[in-house]
Amino acid sequence: MEKMTLHIKNMVCDRCEMVIETALKALGLQVDHVQLGKAEVTRTGDKPTLHEIEKELERFNFGLIRDEESVLVEKVKTTLIQWVDSGDLETDDTSLSDHLAKKLAKSYATISRVFSRKEEITIEKYFIRLKIEKAKELVDYGNLSFSEVAYQLGYKNLQHLSRQFKQITGMSMSEYQKLQDSDRKSLDKI
Repeated sequence: MEKMTLHIKNMVCDRCEMVIETALKALGLQVDHVQLGKAEVTRTGDKPTLHEIEKELERFNFGLIRDEESVLVEKVKTTLIQWVDSGDLETDDTSLSDHLAKKLAKSYATISRVFSRKEEITIEKYFIRLKIEKAKELVDYGNLSFSEVAYQLGYKNLQHLSRQFKQITGMSMSEYQKLQDSDRKSLDKI
């Protein structure tokens, strides 16, 4: 019996965890724990191979990460997605750099350098895109005013969110709200 930690890209939600767990069990692996970005499994013998695991994950638009830098990038993404989804941005005064350095136990300079090189975008720009996608979701729900959306996403004022929203989407939040068919992206496509 061999215990393995599989680092998996494109996991962005609880449903992803369920899909991964089901897929890995179908391959005959004992699944000990699944969380965003990784799965702890036990394999008996040498089956399934890493290649077989990778192929099964790819069927569901996930991927197996094998190099350390890609693992770090995926950890950055899942950490930021969890932070945006937590609802803590409105009350958390922690800076982006401090939050990541603390959560990942690495210097922000290292994290930032690796992320920018691998993703060809800065962490700050990626984080803004995540927050804009979350803003779209909150606007679609229609339960919050634009000011409440801005506050929930950690913006000090609506104008800042509005400016970034228009810069990224090409339309104002009001124009977006009037669309019949919103153009939201899944978080793994950001």
